[in-house]
Amino acid sequence: MYINQAAFPDAFAPDVNQTEAGVMAVVQKPIHQSILGEKSGPPALKQLPTWFQISKNDLIIPPEAERQFAKRMNAITVSISSSHASLVSHPDQITQLILNATKGSTK
Repeated sequence: MYINQAAFPDAFAPDVNQTEAGVMAVVQKPIHQSILGEKSGPPALKQLPTWFQISKNDLIIPPEAERQFAKRMNAITVSISSSHASLVSHPDQITQLILNATKGSTK
């Protein structure tokens, strides 16, 4: 499973510089379908606080589904007006989310 290279920039990373999105498209690696059947063990989210970033403009995972995931985790959420590639298009906001999580901050 992977995203067609020609469609990748518009589908996965429309808010990323087109050159950088093109590189992301070329270097993506398809996942092996066997990974979908792997068991991960007890979920840490049942024992630890969780944080979740919702990408409001995600074309890969619908934002409403992301909200449902976060709700099921009882996660502290941050919504960003970004595509699925929020780590690339909004690195400062993602960094702050990670720093807040390391401190246990709810802001």
